[in-house]
Amino acid sequence: MGYSEILKGTDSFRKRNEDALRKIDKIREEFKKNIGGITRYGNISVFCAGSLGRGDIGEYSDLDIFILSEEKGCNIKRIDTLELLATAIDINKRLEYPEFSNDGKYLHVYSFPDMLDALGAPDDDVRNLFTARMLLLLESRPVFNDELYKKYIDRTVKKYFRDSVGKKSFRLLFLINDILRYWRTICLNYELVRNDQSKPWRKKNINLKFSRMLTVFGTIMPLIATPSPNREAIEALTKKTPMERLAIGLDYLGDNSMEEKFKEFLDVYEEFLKLKEKMKSKPALDESDDSRVKEMPEIFSWFLYDCLTHRKIKKYRKYLIL
Repeated sequence: MGYSEILKGTDSFRKRNEDALRKIDKIREEFKKNIGGITRYGNISVFCAGSLGRGDIGEYSDLDIFILSEEKGCNIKRIDTLELLATAIDINKRLEYPEFSNDGKYLHVYSFPDMLDALGAPDDDVRNLFTARMLLLLESRPVFNDELYKKYIDRTVKKYFRDSVGKKSFRLLFLINDILRYWRTICLNYELVRNDQSKPWRKKNINLKFSRMLTVFGTIMPLIATPSPNREAIEALTKKTPMERLAIGLDYLGDNSMEEKFKEFLDVYEEFLKLKEKMKSKPALDESDDSRVKEMPEIFSWFLYDCLTHRKIKKYRKYLIL
């Protein structure tokens, strides 16, 4: 049948993704209504990340918004920033999403040129630019100015292919290493959060073991399994959800022996999403769920490990470790 077909036939995935797309349409309408007619915002694009971007939205999902400007950071006017952030906050309230996390700490107008210039630099996450770039590639969907959003994707992917001209042996190591770096970063960030008694570290731990792991390694899978690592193929992957990318990567392998485990993997992920909804904003799990929570990440992570170390993946396998 193929892994992509199995995924399409999974009711839980299809329903959540369709719900996410419906909610995104409403967000798009709000941004268009509020800033669509303002000429000076023609150089602004807005995308959502998180569960909306992954297509696995639940009843209590929040709205993760990123605003990207074509201007250099030093040229972004403060009054424009305030107006855009106020619009985003108003839309968030009007559509009845939870308040922005961390008191809106990361709600900002980011400079795309600054973000691109910082790629690979030691200080590129000082202003959250690294995270914004990773989420743009890994789990984003546009909600304002689609054309500019597509240009941002194109220019970002092009940057990772800067050494590919005239090289038949080109490998996607620059992009893969950046994604792996993002994974290490969020793992370290979690260690900081778990020592803060005021924050729900247990919930963040569960997110790390499921949705964040899927975002990272579900994307890496087709990158290391693809027979043709060209820009067009990578840009096409950015339009897919992390789960769809994982299925595409498995299809590249042409090995149907993992189909039953893939179905179990999908069931475990749905179980995680339901558990997440059950938890809402509680910092700890109910006692009855505790033992299952210890089993689920093992099943989930071992399946991803088996995918990434598949016998047909020879060229890139060692680079995931070394």
